[in-house]
Amino acid sequence: MKISGNIPAKERKKGNTNPYLKDGFIPSIIYGGNADPLMVAVETIQLKKRFEEGGFYSKIFEVEIGDKKEAVVVKSIQRHKVKNNPIHVDFQRVDEKTRIIISVPVEFTNQELSPGLKQGGVLNVVRRELELSCLANNIPENFVISLEGKEIGDDIRLSSITLGEGMKPTILGRDFMLATIQAPKVEKEPEPAAEEETKEEENAEEKKEEKAAE
Repeated sequence: MKISGNIPAKERKKGNTNPYLKDGFIPSIIYGGNADPLMVAVETIQLKKRFEEGGFYSKIFEVEIGDKKEAVVVKSIQRHKVKNNPIHVDFQRVDEKTRIIISVPVEFTNQELSPGLKQGGVLNVVRRELELSCLANNIPENFVISLEGKEIGDDIRLSSITLGEGMKPTILGRDFMLATIQAPKVEKEPEPAAEEETKEEENAEEKKEEKAAE
């Protein structure tokens, strides 16, 4: 089971969480597995560092509480309504046999090799992430889809991705769309008749204003 990094933490008690936030910690909880839920406070700086590395919700981390280590995935982050900074994190315990639901980033490459994009087409991304169920010891960091040879009007669906052993999309029974190559938007020039009508209306308005001035 691949561990992508550690997040230092300390145990906390129930009650007011503001002192932890002021001291540079984020109140959190670790749950799941055969153990009881554990209330902790993780270091804000280290959590932000892991977030900035990318693939935050599709990686396994070790939360270190003194000499104790808990392998976890991030399930959710609660943010301040105004400041938008994290104020609580939910972690789920995992081991090699744990089946989890995660969102994996979808990346599109070789755009320069797409005839449709070369002709001015536009890549319309419908899903930037794929939610799937998989074992904790087989979490993909991302799915990469090549756009080589894609023409205007082509679409990219779930079937374009090769899922690893034990991976299942949470949406079953549909080859749903991930992206399309759309034709470029062309702005229509105003028709001459419409332009003449507009000029006649403007002249009529000017005459009315002149009479009113007299």
